[in-house]
This record gives sequence, C-alpha cells and structure tokens, in this order.
Amino acid sequence: MNWDQGTWDNGFWDQPSDYLFLQRKPQNNRTKMKRQDYYPSRIGDQVNWLDNYGTKLPIHGATLGVIAGDITASVNDAKYAKYVLGTWLTAVRAFSPSTTDAVDDVLTGGGTTPFVLPTFTAPDLPAGVTAAIPGTLNRIFALVAKMKLSAGYTEAIGTDLGIVGAEQTDKALPKFDAELLQGAGCQCVKLTFAKYGHMGVYIESRRGNGVWEFLAIDTESPYMDERPLLAAGQPEVREYRMRFWDKGTPNGDWTDVVKVTVSP
Repeated sequence: MNWDQGTWDNGFWDQPSDYLFLQRKPQNNRTKMKRQDYYPSRIGDQVNWLDNYGTKLPIHGATLGVIAGDITASVNDAKYAKYVLGTWLTAVRAFSPSTTDAVDDVLTGGGTTPFVLPTFTAPDLPAGVTAAIPGTLNRIFALVAKMKLSAGYTEAIGTDLGIVGAEQTDKALPKFDAELLQGAGCQCVKLTFAKYGHMGVYIESRRGNGVWEFLAIDTESPYMDERPLLAAGQPEVREYRMRFWDKGTPNGDWTDVVKVTVSP
C-alpha cells in the first residue's frame, strides 16, 4: 500500500478502499464482491454512507417489507463496518509509525535495558454495537437488492437510503421504443422494452381522445399490440407509457409517452 497517495478526511486517512473489493482469487473463504454503484469508492465516503444507511433503514425498512429482526441485524452490520473503516482503521494507521520506530530501535538503536515492543489496543466498540460475522457488506447489498423489488419502494426512499447510484438513476424507469409492423389487415406496434432486473412492465395505452387504459403486463420483451383499429379503415394515434411491475403490483413512475400512428 502506498501511504502517500491519500488524504486526511474527518480525522482519518482517506483513499480509494483497497480493503473491500480485492480483484483476486478467493482465498481463506474470502469471496470476491462487486461494489454496487451507489456505494462510494473512498473510505471517508464509505463511512458516511454506512452511517446514513444505519440511520435511515429503521425509518424505511418496514415499508420495504423488511422484518424487525433483519432491520436490527443490518443496522448492526452497518455500524460495525463503519467502526472498522473509521475508528479502528484510523487507530491502526496512527499506531503504524510507532511500529516502524520500534523496528529501527531494535535493530540499530542504543541503550542498556531490554526494549519493550509497543502494543496496539483496539478502540472500544460504540455502545450498542456488537462484532459482526464476516461479510457485512455482502449482507447489506443483498438486503438492498431485495428492498428494491418491494412494492413499497420508490426512488425517493432509495435516495434517502443512499442506494440510488448514477447508473441506477438512469434505470429508474423502463426504457422502450415502438416499431410499426405490417400485420394481417392493419399495422401492429412492437414494443421493445428493458426492465432492468424488475419482474416485468405494466403497460397502458391511449387512443384518440380516450383515457389511459390498461394494455398488458409483460415479463419478456417485446410486446405486440395487435388490436384492431377503433374505426375500421381510419388511421389512429396510439400513445404508450410503462412503469415497472413486481410481485403483482405496478410501481415506480411512468415513462415518457411514446406516440405511434397506426394505419389500415
């Protein structure tokens, strides 16, 4: 590790984390973990993220279908990881220079009495926090993925929890396009969509001056709209919009409206 490539932030050494996402073959039961795009790359920001998550999960957890015991366990995971990355790691790094001095003294120092090696004493855990089994972030990320599929999940809740990253912001809505195809007797509309890990999409359509109507729930792209024209022989404008669908419930905001003119 290069100790001269970071900066001090909020009282501890801040640099891109080399402790959490090691790109190497798993050893000693260590599993390689993919860092989620909402989770910061710098240690100082990670400490702040864990603090926010541990504070906000009890507020939103029940809404997202998380039972009380899992909320308590995940909050402890967050607080313990925060302690290790913040308080404990800061103390370790402050202790490190004394180890270098001790080696120098033992090897090349002077004196007439036996040298006493320095001993590192870990800081006490915060009140109410217990040491967690390995894999705190693995468990947090797994719970986050589960919460995002909850019918109660909204982007506002995700933002408050800190679990909406730059990439996910772009994927907060389904993405789709409409293509005209010639069918039997009239044109049809092919809706090709991306559901970004959700179970499916909830599709509504509006024709002419009518109201929005439920069209379909589809779990596999594309969807084919093969409805006959409202008035035989007369072109009509069809409008489409989508939102995500998970576990029997539509959720999230509507996409922008896409319009297509369908002819006989």
